[in-house]
Amino acid sequence: MQLSMTFLSFSFIFLCYLSTFDSVNSHQFGRHKYTETNRVRMDFSVLRKTIESVELVDGHAHNLVAVDSNFSLIHAFSLAHGDAVASTQYSLSFKRNLRDVAELYGCEPTLEAVEEYRRISGLESVSSTCFKAARISTVIFDDGIHLDKILDTEWHRSFTPHVARLVRVERLAENILNEGLPNGTSWTLDSFTKAFLSKLESVADEIVGLKSIAAYYFGLDINTKVTKKEAEESLQQVLAVFKPVLVANKNLVDYIFLLSLEFSRSHDLPMQLHTGFGDRGLNLRMSNPLYLHNVLEDKRFAKCRIVLLHTSYPFSKEASYLASLYSQVYLDFGLAIPKLSVHGMVSAVKDLLEQAPLNKVMFSTDAYAFPELFYLGAKNAREVVFTVLRDSCIDGDLTVPEAVEVAKDLFARNSINFYNITN
Repeated sequence: MQLSMTFLSFSFIFLCYLSTFDSVNSHQFGRHKYTETNRVRMDFSVLRKTIESVELVDGHAHNLVAVDSNFSLIHAFSLAHGDAVASTQYSLSFKRNLRDVAELYGCEPTLEAVEEYRRISGLESVSSTCFKAARISTVIFDDGIHLDKILDTEWHRSFTPHVARLVRVERLAENILNEGLPNGTSWTLDSFTKAFLSKLESVADEIVGLKSIAAYYFGLDINTKVTKKEAEESLQQVLAVFKPVLVANKNLVDYIFLLSLEFSRSHDLPMQLHTGFGDRGLNLRMSNPLYLHNVLEDKRFAKCRIVLLHTSYPFSKEASYLASLYSQVYLDFGLAIPKLSVHGMVSAVKDLLEQAPLNKVMFSTDAYAFPELFYLGAKNAREVVFTVLRDSCIDGDLTVPEAVEVAKDLFARNSINFYNITN
């Protein structure tokens, strides 16, 4: 009897404890109970319809190449080069993207079948198919990339209503130095600076921004105090060493970067920066946007507009942090879509939106060489953004009407306002 009473007393105390814990648990985790209810009750049909129907503004892409270019289709699915290309077909993103392209073309889901379809159909036909399916209204091209049988920017006007251009500043600098001075004299820093700024001035009304790939040279740890003497010595060094000239000296790259940033500020043009992952010519560690601290803290550049490209992957959280703190920092969620797995794409975009103001984030495909990348970038971005915004509603960060407006901003309105697109 005494044992029974003791047991009953213990049971009563334990049940009281559970009741108290459940009360605390309900208070602490009430949002999760609320979100589970929301998952059932929320209607996301308007959000899905908006995302599927909105015409996209592609804030960063590259020119296509001819079907018979030596830059083969396998490179659409990976940033790998050399022997590493052979393993591309075993990646999650390759398998998904190849199936999507094959479904669009109505052919077998093999690389050989897609290549054969492209060869028979011709570039114009497959480009028309891809752009029509992508529903992209505007493409901003960085035409400074060098590929075999690359097509000029004007060629693309047949497939998208509006085409705009960026100037890749390092490529411009190399072109100027390789052309030489008209009178045959040797370059000095002053003559180069004059020629560089003159060329930018001559196209300022024809472009919507500048682009820097400083990350590919020596990283984003830009020396904001590089002197003219250091830049002059660097210029003479690259002139003596490289034929054709490459601006492969850190002081010179930093000088060109700062010169370009000052030009963009004075002409109210944004400057896009490569950040995050790329091919193996990039030191990934040095492409972390946190290395831009000195640039962002420099009062000379406080009124600039800087776009961190490529979702800054795998530094998406860092990019989001910077956009939340610095008025001059804007973000782009291209390249990670469609190059990552589904989980990777969703995670990267969620990381990018963790802190960043939603009016500072913009869509791009970062498509290059192949029209299929415009289609894959658009298709995957629509699916990923729907998932991200739906989850934000379920979590309580957004209402469904707010998410609908955010979708319009991310895919079009932010870029239209940012790049002053009027057509």
